[in-house]
Amino acid sequence: MFTQGAEVPSSPQDFIVIAHRGNHSHAHENTLTALQNAIDAGADYAEIDVRRTSDGYHVLMHDETVDRMTDGHGAVRQLALSQIQQLQVRDLSRPQIAADRIPTFTEALQVIKGRLHIYLDFKEGDRLAVVKAIRDAGVGRRILIYDDIEAAPEWHRIAPELPLIASPPGDLKTPEQLVQFAKAHGIEVLDGAWKSYSRAKIQAANRAGVKVWPDIQAREEDGDYFAKVLQLGFTGVQTDHPEELIAWLKEHHRR
Repeated sequence: MFTQGAEVPSSPQDFIVIAHRGNHSHAHENTLTALQNAIDAGADYAEIDVRRTSDGYHVLMHDETVDRMTDGHGAVRQLALSQIQQLQVRDLSRPQIAADRIPTFTEALQVIKGRLHIYLDFKEGDRLAVVKAIRDAGVGRRILIYDDIEAAPEWHRIAPELPLIASPPGDLKTPEQLVQFAKAHGIEVLDGAWKSYSRAKIQAANRAGVKVWPDIQAREEDGDYFAKVLQLGFTGVQTDHPEELIAWLKEHHRR
């Protein structure tokens, strides 16, 4: 059985705000602009997605293909970096936002250095190369890794210093089962849908030294929604609206 050993990136804030795919309210997701917006908004973390190109570079892209978010077509893993760099990131549903570009993972690490933590959703690629990029950039104390639970042993082997975040399976019904899952796999933070948690589960996880930072992304995230979610006792969440959440937290003297 694993035990928690890696240190979760610290923050001066008691409640952690994670900007989903960067703060993309006024920018395109997974761009350097979205990361800068997350910094400007005062978010603690930005969640980003990483995939590998055909020639071995890692870039920020959520989808398997570039079709939805760019003017190009094809799977990221089948495109070379030079092809990726020629694409324009754009959202046809939000034409008022200027076109942007797909950044490399290394570029993203330079932007966040000393200013923002990263919740890294590892979609596809070379885990060892990603670890090397993190170490070379000197930002190991700012990274939280999300991956399939089956990959946890590999992360523990190649980068024991990096904390892991994972989604618990849906069949964990009791607080004890939730804690056992985290401890068995060496998971420092749990995420998943916020509605899958009860106050008892959250309290049990916290007592065991496991943080619970769920996904609360919704089309409408307003004060009533934040109040309903946060009354369960979470100590952090991932949101599509970090500015609105931070404003609400300040209004309620929680930030």
